[in-house]
Amino acid sequence: MGTPCAAEVTLRQAKRQRRVPPSQGTGKDAIVTAIIFSGGKLLDPRQPELVEGLDLLIEDGLVKEVSDTPIKSDSAARIDVGGRTICPGLIDTHVHMFMNEMNLGLARTVPITYASAKAAFVLKGMLMRGFTSVRDMAGGDFGMRNASEAGYIDTPRLFVSGRSISQTGGHGDFREASVTTEDYACCSTSELFSIIADGLPEVLKAVRDELRKGADQIKVMLSGGVASPNDPLNSLQYRSDEIEAIVEEAQRWGVYVAGHAYSDDAIRRGLAAGLRTIEHGNFIKPDTAAYMAERDAYLVPTLITYEITKRLGAASGKSEVSRAKNDIVHAAGLESLEICKAAGVPIGYGTDLSMHTQQWQCDGLALQAEVLSPQGAIAAATITNARILRQEGKLGELIPGAHADLLVVDGDPYKDLSVFAEGGPNLNVIMKGGTFYKNTLS
Repeated sequence: MGTPCAAEVTLRQAKRQRRVPPSQGTGKDAIVTAIIFSGGKLLDPRQPELVEGLDLLIEDGLVKEVSDTPIKSDSAARIDVGGRTICPGLIDTHVHMFMNEMNLGLARTVPITYASAKAAFVLKGMLMRGFTSVRDMAGGDFGMRNASEAGYIDTPRLFVSGRSISQTGGHGDFREASVTTEDYACCSTSELFSIIADGLPEVLKAVRDELRKGADQIKVMLSGGVASPNDPLNSLQYRSDEIEAIVEEAQRWGVYVAGHAYSDDAIRRGLAAGLRTIEHGNFIKPDTAAYMAERDAYLVPTLITYEITKRLGAASGKSEVSRAKNDIVHAAGLESLEICKAAGVPIGYGTDLSMHTQQWQCDGLALQAEVLSPQGAIAAATITNARILRQEGKLGELIPGAHADLLVVDGDPYKDLSVFAEGGPNLNVIMKGGTFYKNTLS
């Protein structure tokens, strides 16, 4: 049970190493610490057009050099990109690795072991679509994050919230009205999604417990939601003193709080208490958006999940009540982006999809582009999301010192966002931390 065997250590170390394409080494597992990408165009999310004629040197999992003249190295493997686009890996800041049942009410019947295997499958799919980092917004925990970092599962970089904090009857309370016990979710997937806490002692204990377990951020439910069965969309959840206590507790730990909020009142109450990100935010009004910009808070819209639920109807797995709620938030989605853009609110990118709808994870980029432009949508999913994750200069752009999280794309994403199509047929290279997860250029 104690020290891992030598073979296990070797495997874990190898998973973290950069691997040379088969044609450039002695075999598919030949290890290299430096790679030069040349002959392509660079997508800098801060620029409106691709930058041509740059060489990119990757060394020990980081971007070492970006140069407009050829980079020379005797030790680095060289990959000719052939005129394709090199762009930073995409970031999705609103996923749920464990929320993968079509009927969320049945999650209480799914054991955690099964859900974990399913989550690993879902996360691998995200990575293979080009999302090299994701922020889990209820459910994802240190166990999955640690398993990924150890190389046991292939996933994007994981930033986890642990369980979301919900009041009784709030968006994180999926009990049917007939259920009276509090331990309905024991040992099931439902137990992973949220913790129900009421009053200052309980919410403080709940936040402290998620921080104890290594949460990268705290998620709190501030309004009704689409998927939850019992709460109206316009309901205001948690008292102001409870929200303030949650934020203070997280900030004392050096962690920020993200708030699920649809209604304008719920958004404003969360901002006043110190929330850093607002998830969804569909019914925000101009005055509140201006207040949000003043407080340097971020909006993380999740437009694609409403679009797909609307498109699928009953096949989405949502109940009739949830589909009626979805129609309401769907109608307000693009307008909320327009309001926030006009106010100067920084806008990130999130999807909030389940396993049976994950295939549309990239399609949300085109939705946001209707308001933000293709460049704006890509910036949301790269440099803005990197700021949300507090990973400026490390994620979201390819500059010296950044993680070598990159894609090689056949096409120009600024002209056609469909290059990020399901299954990644236009993704020739997917690299995270200098490790190839896909490479068709060898």
